[in-house]
Amino acid sequence: MDLFEFARVAHIAVGTVVLASFWGAALARKGSVPHRRFGRVYVFSMTVLLAATLLLATGSAMAGDPMRAVFNLYVSLISVASVWMAWSSIAYRADFARYRGWPYKLICFALGGYGLFLLAIVPKMGIPARMAMVTAFSVLGLSIAGAMAWRLVRGANHARWWLSEHLTAMSINFAATHASFSILALSAVFPALKEPWTRTAILVSWMTSALVVRLWAGKRFLRNPGRTAGAADVPAGPATRSSSGTSALN
Repeated sequence: MDLFEFARVAHIAVGTVVLASFWGAALARKGSVPHRRFGRVYVFSMTVLLAATLLLATGSAMAGDPMRAVFNLYVSLISVASVWMAWSSIAYRADFARYRGWPYKLICFALGGYGLFLLAIVPKMGIPARMAMVTAFSVLGLSIAGAMAWRLVRGANHARWWLSEHLTAMSINFAATHASFSILALSAVFPALKEPWTRTAILVSWMTSALVVRLWAGKRFLRNPGRTAGAADVPAGPATRSSSGTSALN
């Protein structure tokens, strides 16, 4: 088994752990010990998964497919953004200045620039299915970068800004985890899922579901503080004063 094949198998195996830990955290009471433990497993597993993805990108480049390598790196950057937001929004919820520090800004601008770059080269790809998939991923990345830039502009505009960021990140992770599992793992069992247009349809479907999940989670947890037992708000100050009319997308 060469390094590329090992990375692919490792990606599928670790991806199964990622999927299980995601649902473990999702089904556990928010803020509880099981929720936090499953969350740590998820972050660690995603870190390993990203390392495997980088090996896949290297393998693609060495195999003479640099465009696939560029695409895999971009997908990895999207995952880096969502995992970083999910973890740091909790770790730094009492310190917004630290949350929006240089890692947040670097990821935001790198993701935005990379997304624009991919959009610019889409017309040169020639293959319609690949063009559609790369366009969809570019839009996803630019949307995330836009949301991050909007948070930089708005700042900690309400006391529960950290929960808003965490919900946004986990909605992205929801789509990324399930799309990756559907395309990579299930395609080994159902060859029809390897068809380019089918993969694009799967991706768009999970992206759409992520938006639905985020809107639902915002209404459930941001508009009803009692739903987030164990997750106390940071003290309200001039920049973090809460409002009873907090938007589901704030």
